[in-house]
Amino acid sequence: MKRVLVTAAVRQELSGLEVQLADGSLELPEGALVQLCLTGVGAARARRKLEAVLAEWQPDLILATGFGGGLTGRLRGGDIILAERVLEAASPGLDPRSLSTGQDLLEMSLGVTVPNSSVHRGTLLTVSDVIFSAQEKRKLGSRYGADGVDMESFAILEIAGERGIPCIAARAIFDEAAFELPRGLESIPGPDGSPRLRGVIKLLLRRPWSIPRLYALRSRSVRAAASLAAFVAGTLRRLEGTGKDA
Repeated sequence: MKRVLVTAAVRQELSGLEVQLADGSLELPEGALVQLCLTGVGAARARRKLEAVLAEWQPDLILATGFGGGLTGRLRGGDIILAERVLEAASPGLDPRSLSTGQDLLEMSLGVTVPNSSVHRGTLLTVSDVIFSAQEKRKLGSRYGADGVDMESFAILEIAGERGIPCIAARAIFDEAAFELPRGLESIPGPDGSPRLRGVIKLLLRRPWSIPRLYALRSRSVRAAASLAAFVAGTLRRLEGTGKDA
């Protein structure tokens, strides 16, 4: 039996996969078991949640997924970045910590195709705050040589490595490098990764001019969630021969 834990920070990131699991359209190898896990936003929450889940359930594979931002021009919205390595952002003057993904896992997932999007092999950078501006993204891409940015992957890979659990980190690009995110988005997800009505109201009251941009983000979210679901589904179909007991 292959037990697979799929993590993401917020519910919208797993929405496409939840639909496939609910309607039975997700094709799995015989005996495979999939559990979804909302970690909440940020490394600290991801660590706490993952450690709690692993205390009760031991998977053979972890898929650390979600949305991410592009740091290079080659990545378009909806594209998947499959992490060869994940860096943890460091204070100025310090070298970032780095974790790598096993070659066998990379080769398996690189064979997955995503409709209307591409799967890229590259480097993910895990940061502690949402990166809003194109200028900030360019600076991070230049400093670290990274292709994409997120807030949880390093923590998840680190815990998986400590426990000897194979782990793949992959992100669907929500905002490409040149896209400016509206400020205040970080107030919407609650601690458990579910959307908070209070956070939405707070954002609209403080920044009413951002309403049109928030509507525009909806299509980006739908596209990224669809790409992520297709990538995860494709990876799950290729599970044969992977995992600790393979």
